[in-house]
Order: sequence, then C-alpha cells, then structure tokens
Amino acid sequence: MARDSSATRARLLDAAFSEFAAYGIAGARVDRIAEAAQANKRLIYVYYGNKEQLFDAVLQRALETGSESVPFDVDDLPGYAGAIYDHLVERPSLMRLVLWKQLERPGSTDTEAASYQGKIA
Repeated sequence: MARDSSATRARLLDAAFSEFAAYGIAGARVDRIAEAAQANKRLIYVYYGNKEQLFDAVLQRALETGSESVPFDVDDLPGYAGAIYDHLVERPSLMRLVLWKQLERPGSTDTEAASYQGKIA
C-alpha cells in the first residue's frame, strides 16, 4: 500500500491548526499534533521543519483559504469589510490563530500580506 504524503500533510496541517488555535505556538505540542493527525511525529519535521515553520505553514494556508473565501469587490469596500468580519465571526479558531501569531511572533513573517497579494494588486 503506497503512502499518500499529500493526505498526511493535510492531516498534519489540520491537526496543527486546531492545536495552535487552542494553545498558541508555545503551548502547542508536536506529540498531540502527530497523534491527532494519526502520523509519525518525525514527519512534522521532515515536511515542515520546526514548530515555528509548521505554524507559519498553518497560518499561510488558513489565510489563503480565508482570502479566497471572501470575494473582493472594489466597488463595495464596506460590503467587503463586512464579509471579512462575518467570515471571522463564523471561524473563531482562525481569529485565535491570528491573535496567537500577533502575540508570539509579531513581525516575524509576511504571511498575511502574501495571502492577500492578489487583492492588494
């Protein structure tokens, strides 16, 4: 039976999202992430490097998904702002993840700007 690395990566990112949203970077445990993803802990380091790099990958994926989920209308900026607000209210874990980033790694990456690059342009 062949291993599906893309499925394992996705499970790791999903498990890490939940772990980081709940505990932040400092409180997150790689053992819990691996167990929740039903994957070997070593694969986290193989695929993502250290815990901070895993957090960056989780945050980037979450922000890109959020950016794609909220359509941008240059003619309705107030409506766009409201749609972003509604999106975040419906996804409190995403908001917690962003807040953990701001608390624990302020200014460490340009992940937020990169995820909205298309809309910025």
